[in-house]
Amino acid sequence: MSTGTATRYSTRELRAAAAALAAGKFATPATRPSTPETAEDQDPRATLEVTAATEGERDRASRGDGSTASPGATSAVSTGAGPLVRVRAANAGAGASTIALALADVADAAGIRTRVLDAAAPAWSGLLGATVTELGAAEGWRRGRRGDGVLIDRVEEPVRMPGEVPSPRSVDGVDLTVLDAGWSMRELAASGAGSWVATTPARAEVLVTRPHGLALSQTEAALADLEDQLARDGVVVVVVGAARWSDREFASAGRLLRVARQQEAVLFAPLLPAKALPGLGPDPLPKQLTSPSLRLLERITTITGPLTANRT
Repeated sequence: MSTGTATRYSTRELRAAAAALAAGKFATPATRPSTPETAEDQDPRATLEVTAATEGERDRASRGDGSTASPGATSAVSTGAGPLVRVRAANAGAGASTIALALADVADAAGIRTRVLDAAAPAWSGLLGATVTELGAAEGWRRGRRGDGVLIDRVEEPVRMPGEVPSPRSVDGVDLTVLDAGWSMRELAASGAGSWVATTPARAEVLVTRPHGLALSQTEAALADLEDQLARDGVVVVVVGAARWSDREFASAGRLLRVARQQEAVLFAPLLPAKALPGLGPDPLPKQLTSPSLRLLERITTITGPLTANRT
């Protein structure tokens, strides 16, 4: 029989320990103790302290340096030294790949070394012909070069869902990574924590849409998924096919889109006819796209800060 004096706990401490146990918030030791212990011998305060510390680390990790991730995100990968900007389409055919490529082109022209990650399945990629020089394939990706300093990494093998997209290849000397998500908002949301494409923290989220009722409704739903980022001024909406906000075209805009407008985070880009833009090929994009894309780059730098800080 033990002759030691038992540790006494207050009713409040015991209730807190029981609540943590019921919620599954207790620490499991990596190895079994060398001497038997009963549940009564364990200190519930220590258990709660470990739990709180673990949850605090998770919270700090999720906040990081101001980057944002989709709700419930647990899967993240390294995309390089430069900030990550994720470009998504709020609705089918919005033009997200065009905006992602235009952003990369104007960044390159500004002396910002840029990589584009095209996460679409190869059959659905909008950037298959956008490179001037092919640089080979490795680690599930095919790399090419465009302009003076733009690298484009495209998925090499067919994939059926965002969770099957391989982790990005390593790269040095990049100031900015533009992720062309390549999947619908619904597909990205359904992929959950298993897809780095949806969950890797991004410094800025770019949402591309069109100026008509259904598209604006879908944009509002997409912004609901990004509401935390929107509250931190981390979202930019690009409306393709409109030159400005008009009461007629945007009468059906929802609350969150109007919040983005109040933040001066709604930008506009033209919808070019096929004659002016037959496809996203290796040639420079038309000037009608570079001017609005330059405004997009300027807006992104207000979120990320200077984009050449990673140079040595």
